[in-house]
Amino acid sequence: MFTRFLLAFLLSLPVLHSAEVGYPVTLTTLDSPAGAGAMGSSLTRAENGDVYLSWVETPADNRTSLHLAKYDSARHQWGEAQLIAAGEDWFVNWADFPALSVEDDGQLTAVWFVNNPSPTGSDHAAGHHGPGYQAWFSQSRDGGESWSRPARLTTESESVEFVALQPLARGGLLAVWLDGRAKHTGSTTQQLYGRLLGKDGPDQLIDDSVCDCCPTALTAFPDGSALVAYRARREGEIRDIYTARFQRDQWSQPRVLSADQWQIKGCPVNGPQLDSVGGRVAAAWFTGADNSPRVYSSSSPDAGARFLMPQRVDLGHPLGRVDTLLLQDGSRLVTWLESAGTQEAGIYLRRFASNDDRSPPVLLASSSAARASGFPRLALLKDYDATPAQFLLAYTRDADASSVATVLVTLPDLSLLAGRAPCLPCDEDDANATRGYPVKGIVTRGLTERGQVLVKHDEIPGVMRAMTMAFTVAPETLALLTADREILGRIERRGRDWWLFNVKLLDANLP
Repeated sequence: MFTRFLLAFLLSLPVLHSAEVGYPVTLTTLDSPAGAGAMGSSLTRAENGDVYLSWVETPADNRTSLHLAKYDSARHQWGEAQLIAAGEDWFVNWADFPALSVEDDGQLTAVWFVNNPSPTGSDHAAGHHGPGYQAWFSQSRDGGESWSRPARLTTESESVEFVALQPLARGGLLAVWLDGRAKHTGSTTQQLYGRLLGKDGPDQLIDDSVCDCCPTALTAFPDGSALVAYRARREGEIRDIYTARFQRDQWSQPRVLSADQWQIKGCPVNGPQLDSVGGRVAAAWFTGADNSPRVYSSSSPDAGARFLMPQRVDLGHPLGRVDTLLLQDGSRLVTWLESAGTQEAGIYLRRFASNDDRSPPVLLASSSAARASGFPRLALLKDYDATPAQFLLAYTRDADASSVATVLVTLPDLSLLAGRAPCLPCDEDDANATRGYPVKGIVTRGLTERGQVLVKHDEIPGVMRAMTMAFTVAPETLALLTADREILGRIERRGRDWWLFNVKLLDANLP
């Protein structure tokens, strides 16, 4: 009854006009918790589905403050704004804005930027700013009510920019950033560094030559590893998107995501974005190679080891400033800024199905091409179940006094996407079919007394290595899984146990 009521409620909301018939979305404008003049908004999602909005405000007294608010899914509105930190001489920028993360235990971590010298600098009274600016962070264990004393993100460098934060599945908070320490010794290149916050040991160099001012992106996998994407700077001023994997406390050798061969003698201030489900990854980025601005999307089935053929996203006049979401069914969503051409300028959305079929573009919000319009950001609110998937959009309105706007976006239901009549049970079945992660293996023996089977399975990239593992199964499934049966199924963690379900026997000709 509840799902039918919720679906009826969602379908009663106003539907945005789509650029083409066939992909209607529903937009609900939310009252923003941010004050007048707010900018630098960002969204972050906890593992339990909670979504937080963060932003900065700089009133007339030049004392900048950083705030957050938590989304109330039951009431479809933002909670009260909470102050994270405030101070003078912060570095406030349209592209390099504060970051916020939330770990599995609820701990919040916020990062913001302060001009050099740092607050502890001895020459601060002289009003001199050293090169670059510094990143500071603070943490809260009580939902943002109180915050720890601010500390430097790293004590090894005086120039830290474009920080990305990512909680890891097995504990720990990973940070990566653009670092200018080499420039203080005569080099002309920016570098990419990373570290686990709160852990001993030096910063780790990931790439020794990267674009000076393009945002970085991180995503994490269930096996405890993570993937970073960034714009590198290679010989001949080629600035394409690269990735590197963080695994067992080490960074892999960087590898190119897409060889666009964009040669540019300056920084385009346009970084990539990543999202992941299990070991599958979605990536989106902007390129201006061959004097032709484009936005691309690609996916990886194996935690970034390889990316598939990039798909064109834009409408011909893109500004970039992308974001992306990956859904459980393998479809990915991409947003980007498009300037005025044959269509209205603004923030557009396009959906790519798991087979790379793309939807018509949808205008989510009008926006100018000015830098003050910032970088629109997304956070998944809920994936598909019996009701449609939803996500939140946050962006900066470029006006006389900037403001942070937020929108709830509801996607079409699964029946509509499948081309069938409305069918709530069918939608729920389709959503359940994509839960968890796919697994292929051979049953070695049953553990009947424990309701489990031992399965020798292949590697599930980003989730677990190849091994023999005990999985809990439903009683009716346990009876079918005798020794030496080859199976294909799905696994997911329920509490402390891994469950095996949706099992298919690959050797069906056997008794």
